[in-house]
Amino acid sequence: MLNEQQITKLLERIIDPVLEATLLETDGIIEVSATEAGTTLEIALADPEQQTEEFITNITDLLSQFGHEEIHLELSYLPTSKIEKIIEGRNNILSPESKTQFIAIASGKGGVGKSTIAANLAVSLRRLGKKVGLLDADIYGFSLPVLLGTSESPTTKDEKIIPVTTYGIQLVSMESFVDEGEPVIWRGPMLGKMIKMFLEDVMWDAPDYLIIDLPPGTGDVALDIHTLLPSCNEIIVTTPHHAAATVASRAGIMAQKNNHHILGVIENLSYYLSESGEKIYLFGQGGGEKVAETLKTELLMTFPIEQPEQNKNGYLSGIYEENTPLGDDFLTLAKKINQHL
Repeated sequence: MLNEQQITKLLERIIDPVLEATLLETDGIIEVSATEAGTTLEIALADPEQQTEEFITNITDLLSQFGHEEIHLELSYLPTSKIEKIIEGRNNILSPESKTQFIAIASGKGGVGKSTIAANLAVSLRRLGKKVGLLDADIYGFSLPVLLGTSESPTTKDEKIIPVTTYGIQLVSMESFVDEGEPVIWRGPMLGKMIKMFLEDVMWDAPDYLIIDLPPGTGDVALDIHTLLPSCNEIIVTTPHHAAATVASRAGIMAQKNNHHILGVIENLSYYLSESGEKIYLFGQGGGEKVAETLKTELLMTFPIEQPEQNKNGYLSGIYEENTPLGDDFLTLAKKINQHL
């Protein structure tokens, strides 16, 4: 038979059926007593009247494996303040309770298709059934709303920003916070405050993944992201061109120095496929392999130059539809990333 400390360790892994959090996370283990007369437990749940039959069975079956046959289990209510704290923690993606994984999409140069990669990866992860947030942190070159075909602006509730939802994705972009057509002329401290606000003051609905479209290069915003997110994954985007690959490697080295994990490299605009089926390498060859070798990571995918087809709304979006060659390629990329994480 187990002692009280051992029983407590086992119970800490059990899930509160309403909050879907462990009893360790909820502080739901109130009392554990093990004597020759039997085992007495008091456990607090968010709602002891909901979905408790399976919960009780899990505990009795678990402890019976260790010789505890006489089990007296009393269920009580978790304090409302504790429940609210857990729910609030999930909505704050920077809190220790948050399960959100961060994926930053970085490049050395602009114009390599980084935002297109970010948008299509987000949509493809959503097609896999994941909850996805997409943060347009490319402060000077924000383009995700255009790529995703939305002109909606975020709303606010209780002084928190509610993201726009498009393609089933939660989206926040700098575009919603500046006048149309106006350039952003800000220095480092203002940029840092905006990025901090996007992470802390947005009511993200507990996404599995938050994809962050970084500005190109290794400037203030990239540094702020690295500071605010001590744990972050990165994908480096380059073209085959030697110059693009060289500066993309610098962005990857900066991420590594900040203890961020490089998931891999994507080579975009790799070639143009002519009507005859010939691959024409407009920007040369080998850039993606060069970056991957420098960063000691893998070349995840190569994407050709190809315009998305006109969608059902009658415009050329930046999203490749399902069951198209590039739509399938992005789904393959999403599966790779999901498997990694």
